[in-house]
Amino acid sequence: MKLSRLHLSNFKCLADVVFEFGNLNLLAGGNGCGKSSVIHSLLLLRQSFEQLGNVDYLLTYGKYINLGAAGDIFYEHAGKEEDISYNLTNEKGDEVKLFYQYVPESRMLSCRVPYEGDLSVFNIWGDAFEYLSADRIGPQTVYSSIGQGNCLGIHGENAFNFLEKHGASWKVENAFWDETQNEYLLYHVNRWLGKIFQGFNVKLSQISEADAVSLRYTEKARDMVSSPHRAVNVGFGITYVLPILVSLLKARKGDFIILENPEAHLHPRAQRIIGELLAQTAATGAQIVVETHSDHILNGIRISVKERNISPEEVKMFFFMKEDVGNKYNVNIYSPQMDGEGNIDIWPEGFFDEWDNALARLF
Repeated sequence: MKLSRLHLSNFKCLADVVFEFGNLNLLAGGNGCGKSSVIHSLLLLRQSFEQLGNVDYLLTYGKYINLGAAGDIFYEHAGKEEDISYNLTNEKGDEVKLFYQYVPESRMLSCRVPYEGDLSVFNIWGDAFEYLSADRIGPQTVYSSIGQGNCLGIHGENAFNFLEKHGASWKVENAFWDETQNEYLLYHVNRWLGKIFQGFNVKLSQISEADAVSLRYTEKARDMVSSPHRAVNVGFGITYVLPILVSLLKARKGDFIILENPEAHLHPRAQRIIGELLAQTAATGAQIVVETHSDHILNGIRISVKERNISPEEVKMFFFMKEDVGNKYNVNIYSPQMDGEGNIDIWPEGFFDEWDNALARLF
């Protein structure tokens, strides 16, 4: 079930914060203000569960992220007797409380109080979890075809193998269908890729003797299809965005997806289209947490709300602002609300307002 609420204490720069989550959750704000800290806190829960089968311990190193010892992630103004604590609630009201004892040099923090609750009713510990970091794999001539199951890899390194193996058999949610009624992943990846980069299509082929997958692109015009081009010979952003497209289009209701900077290496129109795809995926029932610096991503989501492709109640925005209070910096988190026309009720200073600031100086 969907994670509906997270209460987090004493984690990195976050002293005591509460997030009311929806299907699509946008983390925005300046660099070093705590957006990544929220993502890191969720990744620690996931990697601890995957490695141990429970959350009796919080592992600061593992499959998804390495953050050092407890002293590197403990809120520096907290009392030494305090804990790093989580309180999670799902959409049905089920709750799990976790209190991890602070031991500065430890990389494996024990849960001080035995937790109660069923982890299996939270999607963050469910079977379908995907995390794509901001540092994704770039264009190469070939990619490994040694399988990682349905996981795309934190750098998206398995996205090409997954698409080659399952593109013609993996059925997407019918909300993605167009007038062709085509159900399959590869078709829809190419359809969205063509929206973002006019005419581009993916061509993948297995090189079995090398345990590799070859990636090529063709370009379609009205009366012509180009010869296949190597990925290294086309724009960087085309390959960089492919794992994002695959992760969103293969998603099912109840999946939990974390994406960092999906706008990287994309021009403004492409970023806006990614915002629309994020909204369409969230509307199918998948839950997405996305960190972004892109006002174009935001506008794509706003357009999707206005065009009734997703309800405003399913979109949650969190704006992180660091404020100097004298003896320390305090992180404040604002939650602007969106109405059914895509309008946003408050615009804190720094919340996607740089375009207006620049125009004011120009004119």
